[in-house]
Amino acid sequence: MSQKKRKPKPKRSGNPGHKRPTAPAAPATELTFDRIGKPEIDRILREQLGITLTAALERSSVPSVQAFVDELEHEDDAVLAVQSLEAELGIEAGADELPELDLEQDVRLLRADIEQQVQISEVDKRLLTICREAMVFLERRAVRAEKELESAVRKTEQAENQAARHERRAEERVSEAQELRGKLEAAEAENAELRERLAKARAKGERLEHELEDVEDAPAGDAADQDVIADLRKRLKQREELLIEAHAEHERLEMSLDVARNEVIRLHRESEGTTEEGVAAEEELPEVETVLEAVEEAMRRCKHLVFTERALETAEDSPFWRPDMVLADLIKLDQVAEAYERPEGIGQPVGQFAQDLGLDWRSGVGEVWYGIHPNDYHFSQDGHTLRVAEHVRVANGSGAQRCARIYCAFHPGGDGPDDLARGVYVGPVGRKLPDSTTG
Repeated sequence: MSQKKRKPKPKRSGNPGHKRPTAPAAPATELTFDRIGKPEIDRILREQLGITLTAALERSSVPSVQAFVDELEHEDDAVLAVQSLEAELGIEAGADELPELDLEQDVRLLRADIEQQVQISEVDKRLLTICREAMVFLERRAVRAEKELESAVRKTEQAENQAARHERRAEERVSEAQELRGKLEAAEAENAELRERLAKARAKGERLEHELEDVEDAPAGDAADQDVIADLRKRLKQREELLIEAHAEHERLEMSLDVARNEVIRLHRESEGTTEEGVAAEEELPEVETVLEAVEEAMRRCKHLVFTERALETAEDSPFWRPDMVLADLIKLDQVAEAYERPEGIGQPVGQFAQDLGLDWRSGVGEVWYGIHPNDYHFSQDGHTLRVAEHVRVANGSGAQRCARIYCAFHPGGDGPDDLARGVYVGPVGRKLPDSTTG
């Protein structure tokens, strides 16, 4: 027979004569390998599809990759079969010309070549399957990414709209707070004017009482004297009625001021993003039955306030009906004490810091009351005498059951071994100390 040109056969594996690996088995995986190892499979996938074995498993499926591996090993078997037949027929490896073969030999060689081409085709099919599944995977991932991007855009737009609404609301709250502060200042001015009028009316009433006593002590006179006495009594009664009205107006203004201050605090919290839900989320305080229980509970909770014996004594004597309010204000006052202990200081007036926490803060006591009521406005701690300078107005109702105060002293501390430490010392708690409003 005539000689024919020998066509080179593609060899994907690079070394068709693979032998079973004798090295230790690879770590357990879902794929199983026979003669062709994992690195070789990874190299072939890189050359044919441009992806690694790990990426193929991620983007395609384990069965598809396993089928590719199996068909690649079948192709390797077909290549070995062709090489074995060529060696048997005396065909040199890589020769371009075939020697003279009889018909049977030619048919055998042709069948081996066809089997090899079939296996190559099967491998190509498996590669095509992996490629299609990887494309579907990437398309789905692209669709998911697009949906996620659309969702992110929508959320961004919603967040921007919400931020714009919050900004508008904050501007409205600031405007309302400014307006309310103006009303508060006007109410405080009106209250001060009323206090002055009340003091004048009280002084005039006392003067009229003295005049009436002088007249009553005098001997009975004529009808003219009786008319003077009646006129004085009438004027005194009018003054008493004015005093009662003034007291009522004073109470009304105090209540209005309380409402206005609470509203300012609420608006301040809203402008800073503090909601009622955020306030309610704070630690729930236990129920207390008396002011003394409130002080004792605060002593267990507060890490910075210093409670004196005077605080316990006055708390035990207080009949205030809402001891829970006392406990809540003591917890807030502990935050003031913590800030006061900082070496760098609070950074703003103590009163402003306390009001921002929601405390109804009062600063300063008239010097005259330290002399008139020294025992009330002074208290001691470890042999040191402290005097009341600031206090918290817990409630401002009428009578000891509906009125309560927390008095304290801010001590700067000293360098001596016997000096008190810097801190906030709690003095009288409960009843309001005597002043111009208590008589």
